[in-house]
Amino acid sequence: MKTVSLLFLAVSVGVLAAPVRISLPPSLGALPVAMAQKLDLFGEEGLEVQLMPLPSQRDRILAFQAGQIDAVVTDLTTALLLVAAQPKEAAIAAALYLPPQDGSHLALITPVNFSRVHSLEELMEAMKTRRIQIAVPRQSDLEFMLDQLFQQHGFSFPAELAVGQDNLLVNATWILFGMTAAAVLPQPYVDYLLHYEFEGKPTLLVLSDFAGLPVPPDVLVVRRTLSPGTVEKILSASGAAVARIQGMTKEELIALAMPIAIDLFFPGVNLAEANPEDRARVEAAVAALRIPNFTKPCPPDPAIVELVSAWAKSKGYLPRNLSYAEVLWSSQ
Repeated sequence: MKTVSLLFLAVSVGVLAAPVRISLPPSLGALPVAMAQKLDLFGEEGLEVQLMPLPSQRDRILAFQAGQIDAVVTDLTTALLLVAAQPKEAAIAAALYLPPQDGSHLALITPVNFSRVHSLEELMEAMKTRRIQIAVPRQSDLEFMLDQLFQQHGFSFPAELAVGQDNLLVNATWILFGMTAAAVLPQPYVDYLLHYEFEGKPTLLVLSDFAGLPVPPDVLVVRRTLSPGTVEKILSASGAAVARIQGMTKEELIALAMPIAIDLFFPGVNLAEANPEDRARVEAAVAALRIPNFTKPCPPDPAIVELVSAWAKSKGYLPRNLSYAEVLWSSQ
C-alpha cells in the first residue's frame, strides 16, 4: 500500500510539473509572452512554459483543438472560431496587444509598377472590370478590416479575390514580386517593407491606413481546464514583460528584442551569417520600425468582440453570434 501511495504521489507531481505549452504567431501580441520567456519572468512566477513553434495559423488551431498546446496567442477572429468550435475547451483570457486606432498599425499596400493602381478609388474601380487579387488571410482580423474599409466606401469586395496565406511573410513577398495587386499587412511588416531597400524593389504605395476603423486586439486563448492560478501567472508574467519593455530605450529594446522579433516575423533570417550588405539592409529596416505601445494584459473591449462576432456570423464563419460572457475566460 505504501509503495502504491508513493507511486501515485510521483505520478501526481509529474503531472503538476508539466510545462504549459504556448504557441505564438508572428504578431505583436506575441512579444509580451516571448519577452516573458526570454527574461525568465514565468520562472519567477513558479511556472514552466514551453513555447511551441508551429509554422502556420492553421497548425496552431489544429494543435489547440487536438490538445497539443494549452494556450495560443492569436487574432480575435480566430479566437472566436476556436471558442465556437470548442466552447467547453477554449476561452479568451485577455487582450495582449491593443493596436493603435490612428492608422499606424495596418496598411493596404500596392506595388504600383505591377498593379498600375495609384489610389483606393482606382483599386475599387479597376476591380469592376478586371481580376485584381488581394493578399489577405481568410477568416482573420485582416479580412475583417478589409471588409470594413470597402463597406465604408460602399464597395463589396468579392471574396474569391482574397488569395492570401496566413503566413504574412509570404504575402509580403508576393507584393514585392508583383504576384498580387495589393496586400493587407500589419506592423511590423508595413514599416519593414517600406524601408527595406534592394535593387529592383518596386514602388510601394499605401492605398489606405484604415484610420477611423476599429482594429481588433491580439488575444490569448487558453484551455479552460488550466487552473486559474496558471492563467493568472501567464498574465502576470506577460504584464511584467510589458513593464520591462516600457522602461527600455529604443536601443535597449532593439538589442534585446530583435533576435526574438526576427525569429517570429522573419524566420530563416540569420544575421550572424549574412553578408555585410544584407545585414546592413536588415538593420536599417529594423531601425526604422516604430516601437509599439504595449499595455498590460486586459479584458478585450466587449464592443469589438461583438462587432467581429457579428461580421464572422454574416460571412458564415460562425454558426451564431457569440456573447461576450461566453467567450471570456473566468476564474470562477
